[in-house]
Amino acid sequence: MNDQPNTPWYREPWAWYMVAILAATFTWGGVQVYTAFTYQDSVVIDDYYKYGRTINQDMTRIDNAHAMAIVATVTVDDLTGEVRVILQGQTSQWPPQLRLSFLSPVFQDQDHTIDLYRTPGPQTATAYTGQLSRAIAGRYYLQLETPDQAVPEAGYTSGWKITQQVNIVPGAPLTLASGDQ
Repeated sequence: MNDQPNTPWYREPWAWYMVAILAATFTWGGVQVYTAFTYQDSVVIDDYYKYGRTINQDMTRIDNAHAMAIVATVTVDDLTGEVRVILQGQTSQWPPQLRLSFLSPVFQDQDHTIDLYRTPGPQTATAYTGQLSRAIAGRYYLQLETPDQAVPEAGYTSGWKITQQVNIVPGAPLTLASGDQ
């Protein structure tokens, strides 16, 4: 027979080694779950399928802007936050209002969308102005568009849109051209 006395489990080093591995695994898993729920990715959208289906319908407005040869000069005043857009193009009538979106390539909470209203401008062009709520700088996607609504199952039937990636430097003018998509 075996004359060695049995030792309790908590005095065995291998038992504590196994417990330590399990404790480390559960702790690290808890940290990962906490991080995943606390810092959710804001870039992902819920209705990605809807947006994916309508991308071809949006091409109508981009093609319209290209056909009209629309060129926009955007200036952001860093002191007052005023945004001034000077438009040139081959159209008989400019809309009374436009929408300008500053879309951050990374963080959704840094996106800005403002309405621009027609104001008196140079004789060869049309001017629009709007107001930003806070100063912005850095890399953004600018999207200048008419405030048209999409017709269900048909998409956009009128209007135009210019989208371009820019690096915003307050006070420096930016040029958006319809052919730079």
